[in-house]
Amino acid sequence: MHIHSLVAGAAVSVIVLSGVGVAAITGVLPGSRAEKTAQPPAAKNECADCGVVVGVRLVEQKGEGTGLGAVVGGVAGAVVGHEISRGRDAGTVVGAAGGALAGHQIERHARTTKHYEVQVRMPDGRLRSVKFATQPAWKSGDRVRMQDGKLVSA
Repeated sequence: MHIHSLVAGAAVSVIVLSGVGVAAITGVLPGSRAEKTAQPPAAKNECADCGVVVGVRLVEQKGEGTGLGAVVGGVAGAVVGHEISRGRDAGTVVGAAGGALAGHQIERHARTTKHYEVQVRMPDGRLRSVKFATQPAWKSGDRVRMQDGKLVSA
């Protein structure tokens, strides 16, 4: 039995995209880490912009699909379904539907964004939140100061 080069190329593409999807889901793709930078010591008097970190949490926002993942997955699924079913139309349709669904989910997951949210309790009792793209160096209990909308060590 001879496999057409287009089918082989589509199969390789599906395998590669699946591997990238699995790597994204499991967190194997590399990311960067923030490091705490040394700040000059703050004055010992009480400041209104100073506070205590009460929590750091990772927030994950689900991505939206653009349709591209569904189209690519549908085409690849149709080609694979056509070959597996030996040319039957039902196999092609089922393969296209399955591939479109899988492609859409992979795209949504690939577009998922994550950010860290640091909650700071201010002297007046208010709770302020600051977002970071990478893991911040602060942990619960650290004293910090709000400076121009950013956190610095207090």
